[in-house]
Amino acid sequence: MNPVVASSLVSVGKNLLDKVTSPSPNLPQPKSSSFSEELNGVTATEDALSRKELQEEFLQASAVQSFLEKDTGDTLYLEQRADGSMQILSSSGKSLILKEGSEACSTAKKFFQTCLNEQTHLSDNRVNAVEIKV
Repeated sequence: MNPVVASSLVSVGKNLLDKVTSPSPNLPQPKSSSFSEELNGVTATEDALSRKELQEEFLQASAVQSFLEKDTGDTLYLEQRADGSMQILSSSGKSLILKEGSEACSTAKKFFQTCLNEQTHLSDNRVNAVEIKV
């Protein structure tokens, strides 16, 4: 083999190997934080209101207030439906569906999810329902 060609091949191989193994300066360096720290950061920004504040906001929604004025039951059950809407069932048998996209539905979802996360106000009588005493 020609010594010039051999040294050129070695030089090309060395350059290629150096490019492949050297770190790229354009890649962002990951932060060194644990998964639980990241999760707490996300949930802290999403859940600005406490469960009690969400419950008060939910019960003060105009649709819920008008439902409570007409209803005589003493316990409400809040459930999430498959279509994304929320349903309020009363112990008297009446129900109210909060349409997906409405503010009352949004507040109800936040309250519902907070209760599930905290394992509070869960109904013993209805599976996957949050119980609200009025």
